[in-house]
Amino acid sequence: MVVQPTWEMLRSRRYCKISQHAKSGVSHGKAWEDSKNNRLHTLRISIDYAAALKKRTGPKGRRSSRVIGATPDDSFIQRGQRPNGLPHQLRGEMNKLFQCEVGFLERLLRESMDYKPPKKKRINMHMPDLSVALDQIYREMLRRDNQLRFHPAFKRQWAPAVCRLLELKWLHEAAMKKQRSEASQ
Repeated sequence: MVVQPTWEMLRSRRYCKISQHAKSGVSHGKAWEDSKNNRLHTLRISIDYAAALKKRTGPKGRRSSRVIGATPDDSFIQRGQRPNGLPHQLRGEMNKLFQCEVGFLERLLRESMDYKPPKKKRINMHMPDLSVALDQIYREMLRRDNQLRFHPAFKRQWAPAVCRLLELKWLHEAAMKKQRSEASQ
């Protein structure tokens, strides 16, 4: 069974959790990591983006493997190693990407029509098949602005499109951070 969530499903409580530990206030749920229902996918992100994710401060994995609440015995402890590292961070970043408002995504794409990603790095990870959600985003962007049909992010299938959208969001955040630091000087 291949899990293909819709854009709306990715915004639901099953995939998106409210988190007190995450800087953004949201975290990805375990439905992103379920290796029984999700296949192994290969994402090719830019080396610069991977390095930026590794440089981030804070934990790079789940905080606790225990179920929240009182645990009367060890039966509530979840088996296996906690998800961590770059795949875990990428799932979180994808979750934040799908939480973005449509207007923000449209502006992000419009401002980067000439984007060409630098050298890429392969990352294998368990995650849902996002083809349905990306198709919905693509159709919504076309409905809003037909010129986005030719955007480089949408030239290939869903996995490269997710990678390009993540990189564009990261570049936008870096530019905004630089603007704020220059304005405060």
